[in-house]
Amino acid sequence: MPVIVLLFFALFMVSGCAAPPAMKTKEAVFFPSAPTPPRIQFLTGIGDSRDVEGSEAELSLFSVNAVQKEELKTFSKPYGITASGTKLYVSDTISGKVAVIDLRLKSFTWLKGDFGPGKLKKPINLTTGPEGNLYVADTGRKQVVAYDVEGNFQRAYGPGYDMKPVDVAADDRRVYALDMSRHKILVFNKQNGELVEGLGQDADNPLERLYLATNMELTRQGLLYVANAGSGSIIKLDRDGNTLGSFGKMGDGFGQFGRPRGVAGDSKKRFYVVDAAHQNVQLFNEEDRLLMFFGDPGLPVGSLNVPAGIAVTDEDLDFYQQFAAPGFDLEQVILVVNQVGRYKVNIYGLGKMQGIDYEAYYRESLERMRKADPEQLKKR
Repeated sequence: MPVIVLLFFALFMVSGCAAPPAMKTKEAVFFPSAPTPPRIQFLTGIGDSRDVEGSEAELSLFSVNAVQKEELKTFSKPYGITASGTKLYVSDTISGKVAVIDLRLKSFTWLKGDFGPGKLKKPINLTTGPEGNLYVADTGRKQVVAYDVEGNFQRAYGPGYDMKPVDVAADDRRVYALDMSRHKILVFNKQNGELVEGLGQDADNPLERLYLATNMELTRQGLLYVANAGSGSIIKLDRDGNTLGSFGKMGDGFGQFGRPRGVAGDSKKRFYVVDAAHQNVQLFNEEDRLLMFFGDPGLPVGSLNVPAGIAVTDEDLDFYQQFAAPGFDLEQVILVVNQVGRYKVNIYGLGKMQGIDYEAYYRESLERMRKADPEQLKKR
């Protein structure tokens, strides 16, 4: 097995492939660990509004002014996350709120449209659409609730359908609600809110039908990836509902899942899967081959603690770059929600270290593996 893992790492090295100012770590934490060339760095974490707003918010803890004390904003049990540049949206299932965090502006507020017809009950997952609007899957309201770029309530999708939306995606024309109660993806017309169709139950292979699905991602390539807890796999569909296959299964081996949750794709067609049981994130290439994993427990910082949602972005890399180790050039930023622990949002950077010939390392690794176990290479 170690030979196979080394091959995955080697393949990843050549694949095409800040954070809150008060939270910079003293020593860089990289994945994989040395002597393998680094590919992912833990940049920082967010636990509450102090980590975003800085020292002024910290002083409010010791202030006798009651209004200032109320400025401290904390998470109870966060789950979903989405990003638009350096603006992050994080859903909190217990408090029934959505945090709006702007790292560049050092602000931490609650979604302002969360009242009246826009009142949230149990927001679990969320996404932004191409136009910048926010879409929130609320299992308490049994609806998907939409807000504009300023956070004002726009409309709700799904009234009268008695659904249990656990995740949401959106494109130019449609809103996709992952309905756990029906084991389907309900598709709504974005403009008028009418139900168009249901996806996810037509696969010939029973293992590729949705069952107890928890999370969903609509990739830039127009594919729907669904974390199917019932089978412990990730199911791929196109936007017409055609099943394109699946990968992974229930287990504790490499490329297997114990409790798959958040899923996300990046601009290089790589795919990330959060596993709450293994407490890490597994990273796959476009052929569904495991490349590496990161966030495992046991580190002073950078470990995941009952992880849930994930988001990946390559926007505003210049901002996040200032928190990377010297010489480590970022390609993507990965944001993962923890439901337990000090940091409720872990921020990682995927990149390469200057001065390292990753392709040479890949060639040398393959050669070592050929000499050590040629039969394993034949199986690949």
